[in-house]
Amino acid sequence: MAVQQKEIAIGAGDLERGNRHWCRRFAAVPIYRFFETACRKDDSASPIRIYWIMKMGYLKINSSLITALIERWRPETHTFHLRCGEATITLQDVSVLLGLHTEGAPLIGQTNLDWAELCEELLGVRPQEGELQGSVVKLSWLAHHFSEINIHDGNVEQLQRFTRAWILRFIGGVLFVDKSSSKVSLRYLQFLRDFEQCSTYAWRPAVLAYLYREMCSATDYKIKSIGGMCILIQMWAWERCTTLAPKRTPPIMENKPLGHRWLRRGNQHIGNDDLIVFRRKLDIMKRHEFLWEPYTATVMSMLPLICLVGSMAWCALETKK
Repeated sequence: MAVQQKEIAIGAGDLERGNRHWCRRFAAVPIYRFFETACRKDDSASPIRIYWIMKMGYLKINSSLITALIERWRPETHTFHLRCGEATITLQDVSVLLGLHTEGAPLIGQTNLDWAELCEELLGVRPQEGELQGSVVKLSWLAHHFSEINIHDGNVEQLQRFTRAWILRFIGGVLFVDKSSSKVSLRYLQFLRDFEQCSTYAWRPAVLAYLYREMCSATDYKIKSIGGMCILIQMWAWERCTTLAPKRTPPIMENKPLGHRWLRRGNQHIGNDDLIVFRRKLDIMKRHEFLWEPYTATVMSMLPLICLVGSMAWCALETKK
């Protein structure tokens, strides 16, 4: 298993510590040797190019840091309002930290399909009454029906179905985590019909847009939980502001996304986990303590090629009149 992670409470219910949220960690998704080996050899051949994110679940989430940042997120501008200025998570951050694919067609599909029929067609299993709520199924349902890959050796069709089910669990448990951290929409399944076409979609912008929506939703005091890739918020904060990061910053790992340096043995930590401390740090942060510039040439030279694909989308070009 990648790692079994559970939801954790962040904040508290009184006035001083703010509203309580639930930060959704990655759900447990088994990493089968057959997937890991294939993706390691050629990540471009994997359906959604996810090799670099497979082990991100080992990193613990700093609940207090996420809470303090969400309190400063403004839905009107999609930026964190800090005392020293405004900042946000960009496509470059997602590329450099995670190594997700950015170029390709947008994730635009049907919303009114017969989801039970689609599930039976692509997975070979039809959800029974009560197991399907609209377009949503539980991750445990997928785990129950697709737990043993060995029994499908030699059966290409069954292996394809198992692969779709595993990717769907990965989508619901890592990339597009909902507020319950236990469900996934079958709307994503339609993009897994053709594996060759699946790898041409722009998953990175979709992950970032989904996280934006979850952060906007979490600013409502009535909302008690947050979904999305919260680990991305944490790694972004650690890289952009050293005063928010753990005391020991590990060196960059060559030919791996920048976020992987936090996965080294002995660095699977969260640092300080005091909400009051993080609020104070954000309140007194000076402008020079935040990294406003893009990642340096030295950092970019050490990244794998997948982190650089689509880099033209990171910059806004100004045309001279």
